[in-house]
Amino acid sequence: MSRREGTERQILQALDDQIREAGMGGVGINAIAKRAGVSKELIYRYFDGMPGLMLAWMKEQDFWTGRSELLKDDESSQRTPAALILEMLRAQIDALANNESLREVRRWELIERNAITTELAQRRERAARGFIDRVDGLTTEADVPATVSIMLAGVLYLMLRSKTESHFLGVPLRTNEGWDRLDGALETLIQSLPENLKTESLNALEAVSRPAT
Repeated sequence: MSRREGTERQILQALDDQIREAGMGGVGINAIAKRAGVSKELIYRYFDGMPGLMLAWMKEQDFWTGRSELLKDDESSQRTPAALILEMLRAQIDALANNESLREVRRWELIERNAITTELAQRRERAARGFIDRVDGLTTEADVPATVSIMLAGVLYLMLRSKTESHFLGVPLRTNEGWDRLDGALETLIQSLPENLKTESLNALEAVSRPAT
């Protein structure tokens, strides 16, 4: 690791620590520079200010902005769309469950709109659409983007809600037992998808839908 890479890592860690300790209300260039032991000018030089720093941090933390390629590679294309959608939902749960800083940023995105939250949302949308667009149109029996939106929104809401509420409709939000029940519900919802999305690989379905040349 070069000296610059080490300093960038130090700044990103300072941002993470600041989010955990003070929430997004306490995040700013001055606070992060002080915590990282660097000048704020260096943060502007390395990350082009707060928006660039947040985007760099989010790329490492958020599934859609950092690891969504897992659902686009050749190996994944040999699996069914239903299995890939379920994997994506579970990955979202894992990412949020194990990262309080990420949950705090996602809460912030829901209540505040600014240049940073807008860019985060747009980047997440582009990454998500890269996968969803491959599935959309493979069946006329379901609106896949709308269906996945409901499931993703439910996962996000329940995970963020667990900060202030221990249960939702009697389902525990802070225990493995509760999330096992929610995982079972996701499996049930996935089974409601059209049969071809559950039995045929993404590659095979795309081959059939591809116009003949």
